[in-house]
Amino acid sequence: MIGPLKLVQPATVAEACRALRDLGEKAKVYAGGAELLLLLRNGLVRTEIFVDVKKIHRLRRLAADNGMLRVGACITHHELERSALVRAHAPSLAYAESQVANVRVRSQGTIGGNLSFNDPHSDPGTILLVHDADVIVGNQSGERRIALGEFFLDMYATALEPDDLLLEIEIPPLPAGMKGVYRRLHRNQRPTLGAAAAARVVHGRLEEVRLAVGCAGPTPRRLRELEAKIAGARPAEAKQICAAEKPYLRDLLRPVDDLLGSAEYKLYMAGVMLGEALEHAANAEKPERWDDS
Repeated sequence: MIGPLKLVQPATVAEACRALRDLGEKAKVYAGGAELLLLLRNGLVRTEIFVDVKKIHRLRRLAADNGMLRVGACITHHELERSALVRAHAPSLAYAESQVANVRVRSQGTIGGNLSFNDPHSDPGTILLVHDADVIVGNQSGERRIALGEFFLDMYATALEPDDLLLEIEIPPLPAGMKGVYRRLHRNQRPTLGAAAAARVVHGRLEEVRLAVGCAGPTPRRLRELEAKIAGARPAEAKQICAAEKPYLRDLLRPVDDLLGSAEYKLYMAGVMLGEALEHAANAEKPERWDDS
């Protein structure tokens, strides 16, 4: 049961950061509330004050600036899924967003809340890693940029300080000729495993590769050593390499047993899904499709 709460509604980033600094542990940032309200109802989080940031213009901005896609932290999953700008700039992100939970969660939950909460069974972070995305974080002292791979620290833990506010996500386009793919293994609505791949093929070989896996362990991870090993291989060879990399994947992903699957199952499927995602990225003219009905 949720007890009485006070609502603070700052109009600017500066006001929000000041409120977070002054209120300290008594306050929680509120945007969509998809995950925060669930935790409150189950007594897993306590707070006295919501700092409601939904009316801050910068956090509601979605724009392309010199090729860089800038996504305000209060943009919802549904908005990202349906945005023509996102589909043009990062189609695999739009597809990943279409797979998040259900329509209610996608309409309510925000990308900033999703990344800040860092639930290990989540989709967006994995595909954002292959885009080399950064997050812009602000507080009373100013703003700073954090590479997404350094933002995720552990299960439900990020680089955000108590008075920090996630402002926006900067998403560079994939290099010319590179296509991105997101693949999801799921039970009900929560992903057991997510695999992201981006590839550029020249004369039948993978000239450039990016790989990431999420949901297996505490945080999504970019697989840079495996990328280097696969570069120059043919797609069929890359599938075999991915399937044979269990020791590397185990050390990097730190898979855990949970209700959605055993660590060994996730480890095995990570190799399989990475290979399939790479093959699809290498061969597909259009890497992802949507149901526009």
